Amino acid sequence: MALPIAYDLVRVFSGPLFSTPRGIDRIDLGYARHFAESWRGDCGGTLPAPWGIVWYDRDRLLKLIDRLEELWSERACSKESEVGLDEIKSKLAGRSRSIVRKWARNDRREIARRFANLFAAGGIPSGIRRLSSAPKNSIYVNIGHVGLAFPCFVSWLRRRPDIKPVFMLHDMIPLENPEWVSEAGLRNHHKMTENAARYAAALIATSPTARSSVMREFALRGRKDIPVATVPLPVAPLFLEKFERDEELASHNYFVVCGALQPRKNHVLLINVWRELVRRRGPHAPKLVVVGSTGWGGEPIRHLVTRCREIEDHLIFAEDLSSPALRSIMSHAKGVLMASHAEGYGLPIIEALCVRTPVVVSDIPAHHDVAGDYAIYRHPIDGLGWLAAVESLTDDTEDARAARQRTLTYRPPTWPNYFAKIENFLSQL
Repeated sequence: MALPIAYDLVRVFSGPLFSTPRGIDRIDLGYARHFAESWRGDCGGTLPAPWGIVWYDRDRLLKLIDRLEELWSERACSKESEVGLDEIKSKLAGRSRSIVRKWARNDRREIARRFANLFAAGGIPSGIRRLSSAPKNSIYVNIGHVGLAFPCFVSWLRRRPDIKPVFMLHDMIPLENPEWVSEAGLRNHHKMTENAARYAAALIATSPTARSSVMREFALRGRKDIPVATVPLPVAPLFLEKFERDEELASHNYFVVCGALQPRKNHVLLINVWRELVRRRGPHAPKLVVVGSTGWGGEPIRHLVTRCREIEDHLIFAEDLSSPALRSIMSHAKGVLMASHAEGYGLPIIEALCVRTPVVVSDIPAHHDVAGDYAIYRHPIDGLGWLAAVESLTDDTEDARAARQRTLTYRPPTWPNYFAKIENFLSQL
């Protein structure tokens, strides 16, 4: 009989803060759904509350997952995302001169409505006593990071020594490259790593690069022998489904970069590449669709692109796109670009390859882990190299055709194969 799973629900309950999911949100939700639907033993969710740890049984957990997917429009484009797609199409066609789609500030009333909607689906169980919520000898699985930096969210594990905590640590970028994060982000990552080292019975790593980084930090904390499963993250099933070709999107010449607007993602390099493209090609230069919200350090980048008159007709910014909308944008692009200085993984890379779109990525270890021989690699400060790669894909050169042909043989990590490895690892605990 498989041991019970106690799945951490902090990220799930944080979902209504955002109208659409980020990559890690989709992974977290995929984990929750798999355990709730397929785990052979007992399964439920844990949520810290002022009166103790609330336990959501399997039925309530499934209701929460279904409702959050509805709120995020994961199975069909929402009206919000359709508006976003229409705005992108309008800009690609030159019908709109607004360089930046509105950087969304979620309305507090709308956020409150979404929270109420989610709570209505799962409810709050009554009569749950502190520390007795999760079944005995459970495996506590925390994928989402949220709350791991705060002792009050995990300190209950000290009083439940029968529970085996398993954490996924995505990367150690803030500790290895603190220049790319805020002071608060650095402090939180320190605390998160300390708490994980204190409580973890085992770890899940997303790539060999991420594993090496995590184990260096754990060795410094006396946990170098902790069991670790290194399993590449799978692509969301949506990106493997057949979809209708959008003739309007297919008629345009554009590229996509997907990721929060922050210095680590290296948007400035791509903006300068587009300056040169426009100088060389004028109105015939390809356009760049930037998908992502403004993160830490992103305001100067936002200021730069809103004031850069040379390329205002060739930059399109979009937030709050649902996964179906993102898939549509990616699948009709000339290429997907990821110029990051540092990453732990890189979900947009495998999402793009799944829809047979070539990728140009920075030449860093994590990207080699993810893309192997399927990507075009450029150093993150090699502006001329990036310019040449973009021009090659734009002009449909022999190299570009070869890159597209390689995508046809790409086989991504999938949820069934992924969880076969994860379940085998957990069963050994």
